[in-house]
Amino acid sequence: WGAVPAPTVLRIARAVNAGRLAAQRGRFDEAIAELRRGVTLQDDLPYNEPPTWHQPLRHILGAILLEADRAAEAETVYRKDLEDHRENGWALFGLLQSLRAQAKEGEAEDAETRFRKAWYRADITLTASQF
Repeated sequence: WGAVPAPTVLRIARAVNAGRLAAQRGRFDEAIAELRRGVTLQDDLPYNEPPTWHQPLRHILGAILLEADRAAEAETVYRKDLEDHRENGWALFGLLQSLRAQAKEGEAEDAETRFRKAWYRADITLTASQF
């Protein structure tokens, strides 16, 4: 797959699919473990433009952590994603959701301001940090 061996990319795809399927079945611990494995694989990819795996897996992991009522862990995941993808609207939306779930109102207001600035030209309304 370009500069990355296809089996590496397929391991990421497997982690995403296994994680999403486990979450749909309510097996959140399994889903989170699979997606964390995928995040590690994605982090280990060499820099490439465009990225070898376009969708930041932390967006999916964070959404599933929120679904599993693990908002503090989701906050950590979104903050890490924002270190790598500054002011990314998807990550800011997830951060906002995680802060609200923890009743961190002051921080949530800041995240909402940042999200609105990043998302003001978007033509879709988000309901989660994953599409």
